[in-house]
Amino acid sequence: MRKLLFSLIGLVVVATVLFSSCERRPLEVRAQETVNVKFTVKWKVNFVTLYGETPNGMTVMLWNSQNEPVVKTTNDDHISLQLLPDKYRMIIFNELAEEYAPYLKFYDTDNYDRMSVRATRISPSGSRSWDSDITYMYTPEDPRIAVALDSFLITDEMLMGDSMIFIPYEEYRDNGYKAERISEYVYEIPEVPWPMTVDLYVRVKVKHRNSLRQLEGNISGMADGFYLSHIIRTQETGILKLKSQEWAKTRLGEPEDSMGLLESKVASFGLPYGKELLSQRDSTDNVLTLNLTLVNDSTIQRSFNVGKHLMYITPEGQEAEIRYRQDLQNLSLVIDLPDVINLPDINPEISEGFDANVDDWEDGGTIDIGGF
Repeated sequence: MRKLLFSLIGLVVVATVLFSSCERRPLEVRAQETVNVKFTVKWKVNFVTLYGETPNGMTVMLWNSQNEPVVKTTNDDHISLQLLPDKYRMIIFNELAEEYAPYLKFYDTDNYDRMSVRATRISPSGSRSWDSDITYMYTPEDPRIAVALDSFLITDEMLMGDSMIFIPYEEYRDNGYKAERISEYVYEIPEVPWPMTVDLYVRVKVKHRNSLRQLEGNISGMADGFYLSHIIRTQETGILKLKSQEWAKTRLGEPEDSMGLLESKVASFGLPYGKELLSQRDSTDNVLTLNLTLVNDSTIQRSFNVGKHLMYITPEGQEAEIRYRQDLQNLSLVIDLPDVINLPDINPEISEGFDANVDDWEDGGTIDIGGF
């Protein structure tokens, strides 16, 4: 009896050892599959039409359902990615983020909802006086920036063949998921970027044009950037500089008349969010300040509240009807200063610089300038 009892105990011990040492593993495991997706970016639709050239490259940023960003860059207008089944949000913009430095800076690049681009600030250099206490923001001019947004879902049904493919356990044990199974079919998604900069035209009419040597100025209340995932301008504003060498000069009326038109163009992000419509703005939201140097080296400074004189203009020269954020694309901003600046009538005998001679003014003839 005792011998039988020891035999039973031995069997139990042996069985326990055998079962505990047995490798409980599946015969197969599901392979990690990815889907081929090709993004084709149509830069010619808006970007080339507005800015005149294609970008040198682009950046593609993806966020999966866990909000984990993935950044890809390419020199072409398309990119192919292998993506796991998941829900994705995507931002595409031209060039690399580093190429906008030091003029623009990207913020919150790890967060899709908060990511923004802002113009950096700069103070005037040299011994200037009229704007020495002003901090300007860089103009978003080189390179210009455009953005495409998208969200899409990669499903199991988009994988090749069956929705689930299994591989032998030994292959998984030896290689893990390194040997991915990639779908043969390529899903192509076209993208059209939206330009985020707009040209601002400032037009000023002067009397006694030959008394003017140089004109420079600035305008306040312009958006300092935009939020990439929403395609809306920031509510924060800054001051843009109007440089003296960037004013075009046109004679108005007959040759003996003294009227002249000056026009400056500067790249900008446009008006801040919530101020796009004329009805949303006060006159004091935007202040145009001009510093006029005369041929006798004296200066005149004038400031104008122009919030109600800023207009978005279509390529056909008509005031734009803005209802949605898409309506802000491919437009220009124009200020026709309603006041004529009456300069002292100074005889420019010998003078260098901006405009001592009548011949330096282009002949515009008798033209109609809106707003005057």
